[in-house]
Parts: sequence; C-alpha cells; structure tokens
Amino acid sequence: MDFVIQRFHPLIRPGFHLGAARSKHAVHSQQSRLDSACVMHCLLMVLQIAGLIDDPSTIATRRRRLEAILWRKTAEVFLNGMTFGELAAFVAELDCGLSTRLLERGAHREAVAFVESELAKKRLVICSWREVGTLHNHAVLAIGAAGIGCNQRFKPGAFLLLDPAEGPPTAMGTCNAQLDYARWETGERRRYARYTTACETLSVVLNGAISIGFRKPRKALK
Repeated sequence: MDFVIQRFHPLIRPGFHLGAARSKHAVHSQQSRLDSACVMHCLLMVLQIAGLIDDPSTIATRRRRLEAILWRKTAEVFLNGMTFGELAAFVAELDCGLSTRLLERGAHREAVAFVESELAKKRLVICSWREVGTLHNHAVLAIGAAGIGCNQRFKPGAFLLLDPAEGPPTAMGTCNAQLDYARWETGERRRYARYTTACETLSVVLNGAISIGFRKPRKALK
C-alpha cells in the first residue's frame, strides 16, 4: 500500500506555525511585492534555521556584526537582486560556518536532480524558478520533500518550499508552496513542474539552485 510522506530538514519543526529547533519565532521571512530581495529573504531563513540569527525581522535594529552585514547587503540588493554566484561569495565572506554547493544555471531536470540530491544530504536549498512563458526568476527555500512511501522506500516527487513572497505557512500547514515535479501515480518527471500556493497554481521550470549546509546547529545569538 502506497502512502504520502513528507520529510523535512532535521532542524525544521512542523506544527501549527512552522518552527525551527534553534529559534522561538516562526520560520518565515516575507518579501514585499516591490523588491528583488528574494534571495536575501531565503538566506535569512537559512540563518534562522541554523541558529545564527533569531528573528530576521530585527536585523535592521541589531548591532551585532552578522546582523549589520546582512542589513547592508539587503539594502544593496533590494532593487536589483543577486545571483546565486554572488550569494555563494557573500556566504563565504560571512565566515560563520556555512558551506555552499552551486548550480548557477541548469536545465529544469538537472536542477530538480540537484535539489533532490542536496535535500537527501540534509542540506537546505535555495532554488530559482520562472513561470513558463516568462523571463522573471524567483528564489524560494526548499526545506523538505514529499513523496510516496512503499516497501520502506521513499520516492520523492515534490519539494516543500518557503516562498518569501507568500504569507506565513498556515494555510498549507508545513510550507507555503509546493513544487510537484513528478506524477504521483507513475513517478514520471513532468516536463514542467506544478507550483502551488494557497492562492494559485503555475507551470514553472527550475533553472538554478544553491545548497547551504552547516556543520553543527548553533544557538542563536541575541
């Protein structure tokens, strides 16, 4: 008998409000509709899950070195955004124990395979998608996968996401967006992924990703 399984990063705590083991605040940093800082919002959520910051919404008012650097970079990329290559360089500059693996640009199926592999290695993945027929890229944070459990094997077919442009993950419970890249019945990869939020469903393709790992969970500094 087949049944649906959701597997999250070990530091994610599903519940009425999606949480993290090292933070008392809900894990979600919401992006406005006017800025291009989606990559930075995703990085802030990674840092919160890693326990390196406590509440992303307070970085503008903190004096600690890490928060100050993050606030300056967010202001710098607010209108023009940043590439995953630039993000990898910035993470290295932070010197806070994070490691990155980069797929700057790739075909849809290559990007799906990269994200799937990195999630299986317990790494968080910031990935980029664009709606079919458009050129606009948007970054979201992959925190887990959903798939079919059969004969003690897990076959993933969708990514569980935190989309900074969407509201907190309450309507969908464990995430605020889901990207279905395979058909549940057959496991066949879709040509285009189905991207679902509480309000809409889109046909999208993944086109890049960067995974971020941390050696050991840290207690957030206040």
